[in-house]
Amino acid sequence: MVNSNIVARKGDSLRIALLHADLPNESKGGVAHQTHHLANSFVERGHSVTVITFSPSFDECLYAVETISRPNIPRAADSFGYAFALTRVDFSRFDIIHAMGDNYLIGSNNRPPLVRTMHGSAKDELRTAESLKRKLFQAVLVPLETLGAVRADYVTGISEATRARVPQVREIIANGVDLGRFTPAALTNKESAPTLLFVGTKTGRKRGQWLADMWSRDIKPFLPEGATLWSVADAPLEGDGIVNHGRVPLETLTNLFRRAWAFCLPSTYEGFGVPYIEAFASGTAVIASPNPGAVEVTQNGKFGIVAQDDRIAGEIVSVLTDASRRDALVQAGLRRVTEYDWQRISAQYEEIFHSLIGARKH
Repeated sequence: MVNSNIVARKGDSLRIALLHADLPNESKGGVAHQTHHLANSFVERGHSVTVITFSPSFDECLYAVETISRPNIPRAADSFGYAFALTRVDFSRFDIIHAMGDNYLIGSNNRPPLVRTMHGSAKDELRTAESLKRKLFQAVLVPLETLGAVRADYVTGISEATRARVPQVREIIANGVDLGRFTPAALTNKESAPTLLFVGTKTGRKRGQWLADMWSRDIKPFLPEGATLWSVADAPLEGDGIVNHGRVPLETLTNLFRRAWAFCLPSTYEGFGVPYIEAFASGTAVIASPNPGAVEVTQNGKFGIVAQDDRIAGEIVSVLTDASRRDALVQAGLRRVTEYDWQRISAQYEEIFHSLIGARKH
């Protein structure tokens, strides 16, 4: 296990090119947020970081942003346009390239070592996709994902579930969470009535409306007056006792995580599941479906509840009505989340970078 107190050694500052199509100022996607926080963490460790992206810089960027021109194509095709745009970038000015996706057109000539991080698997996304459009998109990505892995010098994955689907993955380095922002509240600052938080989408694999129907039918009738399901989603959830917050700024999101009694994301597939560790960090009990990410993050229920569909309602009622059980889950999550501190995550990547650069020199 890497010591989270490791800092970059003097003289070992690296010029890092970090690649992702967009940043959090233009995208709600989880990988955009992971790219941003990882880049900031590298800078804090003494490295020179340039994120090459379609997005402009914004106030929170400690790193340099190199904004490349977006092709005149639909935004839904950004992934492909970004891969093509990267072929025009001169990477010889960097010591290392770290691609968070879409590196499949980057050749091996005149470039430094390239690390590719696999954020889940297109094969699993294809298997769990519900719309024909998304199925077709993921079907196209499957061979491109494989090509990207083959063309990289070193491939990491965010979970063992990812490694099972992408055999080129050599090391597991988890996603991280900002422990400075996602922090636990004092018990007196929790909401006064039982409150369950959902963060995701109304339909598709996140199953927001599925949870809302269960809440109205099988959960709320067994809870004290005033019990509420809070939803942070792309569209309002329908049902009794639901407060729809819509998409919210990060400050609001962290406050909701902190005040909620429990968090539930009943997703059918997560390659990792960052909201689970955000709940851990916020001192909020976690309830999940047995998707690969939830099983891994909770260590199959050791740090949170993982329940089949026919048991989720009962588990939610139990957690929201049993203070001792809820507190035990909170304490377990707070212990677990220390493994996802950004300094720990970036230190693991740093070791890979130095190893690859050293091998190239010899």
